[in-house]
Amino acid sequence: MILTNDFTKREDPFSEGTNVTLGCFLGCYREGQGQVSHREIASGKSQITKRQRRREGREERTKEESERETERMETAKEGRKQQRTDESKRAMTHSVYPSVFTDDAGTTARLLGDSGTTGGVAANPCSRRGITSSEVVQKYIMRIKEINPFINAVVDDRFTEAIIEARNYDQQLKDDKFDIKTLEKEKPLYGVPITIKECCAVKGCSHTGCTLSRKGIKADYDAAIVEMLRNAGAIPLCVTNTPEMCCGFDSTNLLYGRTYNPYDTRYSAGGSSGGEGALLGAGGSVIGIGSDFAGSIRVPAFFNGIFGHKPTSGIIPTNGHLPFTEDKYFQKLLTFGPMTRYAEDLGLLMKVMTSKCNHDLRLDVPVDLKQIKIYYRQSLDKTFGVVSMSKEIENCVLKAANHFARYNVRAEKLPIEWPVTIVDIALTGFLNVKKVPQMLLNANDSKHHKNVNIELMKTLFGLSEHTKQMLFFIIPLETHFPFTESEISYYRKHAEEIQQKLLDLLGDNGVFIYPTFRKQFLPQFVLCETMSSLNCVIFNLFGFPAAHVPMGLNHEGMPIGVQVIAAPYQDRLCLAVAKELEMAFGGWVPPSVSISD
Repeated sequence: MILTNDFTKREDPFSEGTNVTLGCFLGCYREGQGQVSHREIASGKSQITKRQRRREGREERTKEESERETERMETAKEGRKQQRTDESKRAMTHSVYPSVFTDDAGTTARLLGDSGTTGGVAANPCSRRGITSSEVVQKYIMRIKEINPFINAVVDDRFTEAIIEARNYDQQLKDDKFDIKTLEKEKPLYGVPITIKECCAVKGCSHTGCTLSRKGIKADYDAAIVEMLRNAGAIPLCVTNTPEMCCGFDSTNLLYGRTYNPYDTRYSAGGSSGGEGALLGAGGSVIGIGSDFAGSIRVPAFFNGIFGHKPTSGIIPTNGHLPFTEDKYFQKLLTFGPMTRYAEDLGLLMKVMTSKCNHDLRLDVPVDLKQIKIYYRQSLDKTFGVVSMSKEIENCVLKAANHFARYNVRAEKLPIEWPVTIVDIALTGFLNVKKVPQMLLNANDSKHHKNVNIELMKTLFGLSEHTKQMLFFIIPLETHFPFTESEISYYRKHAEEIQQKLLDLLGDNGVFIYPTFRKQFLPQFVLCETMSSLNCVIFNLFGFPAAHVPMGLNHEGMPIGVQVIAAPYQDRLCLAVAKELEMAFGGWVPPSVSISD
């Protein structure tokens, strides 16, 4: 049967059982005529055939898209399910002894020559008399395999290749290809294992940005920073976990799951270099590379009790980082930096990483601690949206500042007014990025950019492929919500005024001791604690170097520490103060079996 223009039913003139809609039949059936010509019938059949083919094609494409969408949803669902399963297992396993540290890590430290006070294996690799690179690499691989099931820090490894490279290095030494002086000058990291954040391209390793849309993608090249490390003799072992596209302060994603704090697996490992921080804190690595866009090195260094340095903006190449954009302001905010268990190793890595820097950083020039100026501030003033600093951190800042009295240096409270609008200044600073990197990628169409508001709504029903952390990070970057352009301009000018005051105050011999973060937090409260990152964010905006220095454990057995800031290109001041505070307060403290007796 068919429908005519008056919607009455008529017999189909083409074939029995064929349902033809009014649209398909127009032009070949003339209302009111008893018959139609063979040519018109043939033409009508041809039109119907073409339309049927197009309709079938559309249906097939719709079916394929539906299947792909179902597959993506299932993958995301499985990721969330696996994450919940892992959390349950860890909760049961560590309900009594949440720390993952064991005596085996102490064996690793003794093998590598770590004194437990200053300097790791990287601080003087040539002094490892009788210890081969193969032994060092294999010992760290064993340690990683031991602890990673508990902290989920490593997402991809190259253990086999690393062992082969270590054996080649050992053979070269055996064949006297290098002498000690050449190694110390040209290859200071000869045969030393190193671990690297997953967002940094390491050839042959995962380079997904920890987002589902890039699942299975591996880097086919080394980032410039990795090339420099390899040329210095370092051996990459693995790449470590981050939040999705490095957006957030808790290292969790739907692709690899969550990274856990080695001091207490109920707590967050921080972010975005949380995998690197947790691995170092647990003794699974001695030196590592992170990246810092808004505190992403210093925050996880705080959470995991290690050292982390955000270098002066622009002195280290950032190509090979994911996400990335050619926007100049974005590149000012972003930098790679060293993360270590020992302060001395920060300087060694900085020398390697800045080997192509045009500025004279004078990293080899000793710092006279008697000639430096010390400023401090214990917290932000009471500011809307920012929770007050913990008393333990405030006391920590004061202890660090007053320590330099032994050098007859009197610490002075920062004389610059820290405005109540500091939150707005920090937030609007990121809105100067004009070319935002593409982060909401479509797995089947790399040119298609998803709508952030729609994705945020989908998270309410568990249908999004992206994490809330990343979406909340992207919204202000893309929409500038809730600021107007005039407000952004006003706060930018205000930021420049504060920056200039700090530059004048610090000069080339001043440091500023300041909190890194408010306190440790459980992963469920990451969004509530995000504002605490403003302590770090402001120095990304200013381009100042800043190092986190661990200063022991709090009453709960969790790491605490402070941030040391200097003027641009005065990184050596941060490193010198970090080393001094390590000697005074102990630096990295291995996680214990139990946080209380």
